[in-house]
Amino acid sequence: MRKFLLTFVAAVIVSVTTQAQVTFQWGSAEWNIENGRTYENINEFLADLPILTYENPAEYTFTMFTILAISYDVYVDNATEAIQAYSSARQGTAIALSYDFIEGHNYRIEVQEAILAIVNIVTYTADTVSTNNDKYSISFRINGPEIVNEYNYEASMSLAIFDQEAELTYSELDLASICTDLGINDITEAQLIGLNTNGSYNKAFTSPDYGYDFFDGWRDADGEYTVWGGGAGGGAYNLVGGHNPYPAVYCIKFNETCDTIKYYFYDYWIVYDPEEPGEIPATGGGVKRHAPLKAPETHYNSVIIDREDSDGTTKQYRRNFRVDPGSDYKANFILKTEEKAVLIHATMHFVSSEYDPDSVNGFADNSLEGKCIVYGIDGARKSGLTKGINLLVYPNGQTRKLYVR
Repeated sequence: MRKFLLTFVAAVIVSVTTQAQVTFQWGSAEWNIENGRTYENINEFLADLPILTYENPAEYTFTMFTILAISYDVYVDNATEAIQAYSSARQGTAIALSYDFIEGHNYRIEVQEAILAIVNIVTYTADTVSTNNDKYSISFRINGPEIVNEYNYEASMSLAIFDQEAELTYSELDLASICTDLGINDITEAQLIGLNTNGSYNKAFTSPDYGYDFFDGWRDADGEYTVWGGGAGGGAYNLVGGHNPYPAVYCIKFNETCDTIKYYFYDYWIVYDPEEPGEIPATGGGVKRHAPLKAPETHYNSVIIDREDSDGTTKQYRRNFRVDPGSDYKANFILKTEEKAVLIHATMHFVSSEYDPDSVNGFADNSLEGKCIVYGIDGARKSGLTKGINLLVYPNGQTRKLYVR
């Protein structure tokens, strides 16, 4: 087997080297669509993407290690400042635009440069063989539903919430109003799509190759979709902008019936070992901070907590997390039909865990004025806080969930 693999790799290297010595001739290029085309919706656009195909007069042989790539400027609507984008193709000269386009906008594309490159499997790099600076442009519009309303929801999370599923933090949607806005009788008549930070539709919601729970609502420190465990497995690499997924920080997602938004933050528990190497001595409330690992924007935090186990004994655990107290974490969604759509904006406030669990005012932030009303998880009004989950409703309409141990 080892001899076979070595022979195969040697043959590939010879093939790539021989191919690189062949001169590629740049022919002219053509678009597959007419200039000024109007797509009725994003689905029609995805079914017939704009493709720029270069002629190959020398009949250069493309292999799986040959890349033809273009860099191009994207002008949205009447913008004078361009967004730079890149697209590529292997084993051919037809390059489909891979930028995340959004419904309801006009686009103008201006190709600035094209390159032919060979993947070097020995050095894991791509060596440029030839470049071309011929300019090609195309304009088109993608129609979409009319945005008729926007809804804002928010909730607070804290390290005082030990079991995030049992002590669920959530927002209930005003489905009656949303259905009225969309002109439908039931929310199942609308399509739910999670939005990337640039407003484009996340492919996990639109591609038949994936599904709604591909990312399961998890986002990185920049608010982009990512996966809980990191890595590029399961095709995640192709869905997160051409790189391995960054560490998961928080999760904001809809439940299956689309009537509730649920909030989580990344954490995991391990039995505390004071001799564990690499830890920084506790300061303040016992919070330990570790140096960033992969993404500079991601913070790696931990706190030592005394927790009672099921056998009645109390152990010290180290709880690791990536959210920062005092920070807000956001996610945006769209609920749409063919004609109308509403935008859903959700914000998770991560507050300090150092508050008096027996004081409602101790949990409220400064933006919430006035005394709140306390309800139980069953919806019954209470005279004050009790053990378990308490729902706090403030005069301005905002709600908070507080768990009292």
